[in-house]
Parts: sequence; C-alpha cells; structure tokens
Amino acid sequence: MGEDLGFSKGLAGVVADATSVSQVQGEDGRLIYRGISIEELAEKSTYEECVYFSLYGKMPTKNQLTKFNTELRHNRVLPKAVEAVIAAAPRSAHPMAVLQAAVAAMGFDEQPVNLKNEDANIHNAIKIISQLATAVAHISRDRRGLSHIPPNTEMSHAENFLYMLHGKVPNKEEARIFDVALILHLDHDFNASTFSARVVASTEAKLSLSISAAIGALSGPLHGGANEKVLEMADGIGAPEHAKEWVLNAIATKAKVMGFGHRVYRTMDPRAKVLRGMLEKLVATKSDKSTYETLRIVHDTMIEELGKTSKDYIWPNVDFWSGSLYRLMDIDSIDFTPIFAVSRVAGWSSHIIEMWRDNRIYRPSAKYVGPTDAKYQDIKNRK
Repeated sequence: MGEDLGFSKGLAGVVADATSVSQVQGEDGRLIYRGISIEELAEKSTYEECVYFSLYGKMPTKNQLTKFNTELRHNRVLPKAVEAVIAAAPRSAHPMAVLQAAVAAMGFDEQPVNLKNEDANIHNAIKIISQLATAVAHISRDRRGLSHIPPNTEMSHAENFLYMLHGKVPNKEEARIFDVALILHLDHDFNASTFSARVVASTEAKLSLSISAAIGALSGPLHGGANEKVLEMADGIGAPEHAKEWVLNAIATKAKVMGFGHRVYRTMDPRAKVLRGMLEKLVATKSDKSTYETLRIVHDTMIEELGKTSKDYIWPNVDFWSGSLYRLMDIDSIDFTPIFAVSRVAGWSSHIIEMWRDNRIYRPSAKYVGPTDAKYQDIKNRK
C-alpha cells in the first residue's frame, strides 16, 4: 500500500463544494447538465438554449429563449479597450495568453460584484459569453494577418463565430455540428479551470477576472490542448496505412497514445461518442479523409489489442475526435483551446453565479513539511 501522506495530492477524491450545474458519472460514462444527459441535449437542443439552462437552472420558454438570443447577439461587439489589448499583442503570442488579457480587460468598466443581485450577474455573464467568442475570432485573424469580421446579429452563436473566424457564412450542416461541439464542452463539473474560476470568484473578484483566471488554467497542457496533441500524433504517424503498426509499437513500448484515458471516466467518454458520429457525417462531405482514417485505425487497433474488458484498456476521450472535426472546418490547431473557452465560459459563469448564492472564500489548509526551528544566518557567513 502507498504511504499515507496526510493530504490528497491534486485534491483527488476531495468534495470541495456542492453543485447542480453538471455531474460526471465516471463509472457509467455519463455526463448530465442539470439532470439531462449530454446525448439528449446534443440531439435536441442548441448551445444558446443550453447556456440559458445552465445560467438560470431551467429550460426557457419560446419567448424567454428569443429574448435571451437577442441579448446574446447584441452584446457581441468588443469594447474599444479590449480591442486595444488584442491589437497590442504580438502575432507570436499564444492566443490563450492574448485571450486571458482580453477577458481581464472586459473588467475595466465592470461594476463590483453584488452577490444579492443575481439578475445583474447573469446579464454580465451573457455579455462576457458573447464578447469572448468575438475576441477569439479577432485574435485568430490578427495572428493570420487578416482584418476583423464584425459580428452578425442575424446569426446563431455557432454560425456567427465561424463567420467571424473565416469571413464567410458557414453552411447549415457545419454550423450545427459546431453548435453541438459547443454543447459538449459547456461544462464538466469541478475540472481545473472551473475550480480556478470558483476560487478566484470566492474572493468576490469581478466575474471577468474570475473567467480570466479560468482561461489561464485552461491554457496549461494538462488541461486544454489535448486535441492539438492528438493531431500532432496523427500527423506524426503520417498516413492511415502506418497507423496500426504505430499503435502496436506504442503498446509494446508503453508509449502514450494521445486522446485515450481520462481522470474521471472509467469507460467511454459520452462526448466522444457524439463527436465521432458528427465527424463521420462531416468527413463524408470532404475529399481529404486521411486524418480521420488515421485516427479511426488508431482507435480500432487500441480496442482490438487491449480489449474492452481488459483491465489495461484505456478509453478514448472527447479530445480524440474533436481536433479532426475542427481541422475539417479549416480551423487552425492553435485555435482549438480558445474555442474550448468559447464554449466553457458558460459553465464557468454558471458555477460562479451558483456559488455566489452562498459564498465562502476558499481557504484550504496545507501540510507543512519544512523546518520549524531554523535560525537566520548573516549573509557573510553563508556558503
């Protein structure tokens, strides 16, 4: 048995708070948003409806959703101060660093937090959700040396983002697929970025600054960016005909296969199932199927070699398929993690607003392991 450290490294197994926003049922491979399965929401809902559901805790009526959509659409234009922050960033800067600064700049004119005014907090969240998507598109176009595309208030959140990113109106099928991808990434209980947002917000920091902190957490390679690594793996394999041999060698040498395994799920990530179905529909409309075929063979070989019932089997997660999906939409891999934030900002905001109803600052204890009776030594006597 392992040594009892007297604390939980990485807070593994620690219940830090209660939430009704989402739940990951890892053993069963299930994800629910306020009780509804992710599969049902992906099939029947829209990102905007899921954002409303997440923020307000109930599904909207038709009139409520129409009003909500109008508010989202009319908050898309960035303040000049935020535009200036984006413009000041060098093209070589990682978009997540620029995005974190841009969202922090949204706090320049944000009012101090009033925990008793939940309605105002929700409307502030709506503004940040709308503007963050615009910021990601503008940051991407700046990096590529392209002029900004102003937001279009006639389009859905997914359509408008793809339009601002590419400068052309997306077809309905791709817009719907991207919409579902946003739904799938909206929330995932107490992951690192959500927990970071909650910790900062527990100090009653402004919502935008708490979201900025979450973006910083998401920028780390152990949290966001895994789908980029999956594409790097696929590109490194080179071609579909090399994929099986590559996997066999990886298994033999115990090398990591990107996009497999999850901290919480002990079976198939339900989001991965939905994404693969969408990806298969999209790839059927494209001429270049090489990345998908490479990943399909990697996936099938892993299952064939390790077996679904083997104790050694590692299941694919949402990142395994999402990068290939975005590539087929002509999205650069460096923009994948910012797009994660375009979706997850709604979950971060929902957790913060929920927590503020009964707020208490996070202040865990630490197990001190240093000396307790050290003496100060004059600098001239130190070695």
